[in-house]
Amino acid sequence: MAHTDDHRPSSSGPIRHETSDANLGGVERLTVITFAFLACVFALIYVVYFQLKAREARLDTPPPAISGRQGDRLPPLPRLQKTPVTDLKQFRETEDEVLNAYRWVDKQAGIAQVPVARAIELIAEHGMPPRPAPPAPTPAAAPAAAAPPTP
Repeated sequence: MAHTDDHRPSSSGPIRHETSDANLGGVERLTVITFAFLACVFALIYVVYFQLKAREARLDTPPPAISGRQGDRLPPLPRLQKTPVTDLKQFRETEDEVLNAYRWVDKQAGIAQVPVARAIELIAEHGMPPRPAPPAPTPAAAPAAAAPPTP
């Protein structure tokens, strides 16, 4: 029986190796086919990439010129600030002038603007002014009596 054969080398001849274990010809063919497939895929990617790149260059519109003869024309908004620190300082000064000044909002109605610090002091001394009462609800008209259907 094959599974009970003694596989020890016989003392009568030289020791030999097993010749039917691996089929190297199949492995070589698989390697060649894999490299050929990868070469075709890379070539296809190369061709498609450069075709798409050429198409994009052909369809792309150049950006508008900002300098040169059209130097007097400003780019569209929003534009970058040339002096952001100075601009912020000027903005804060303008806001401080508005927040810390007295002025009439509506002189006829007696509404005035006071500085924020003074408004806080006045509210702390006198409290918040009372809210106006909400308008009284108007009575809804009674639904008209349904007229009997006419025959």
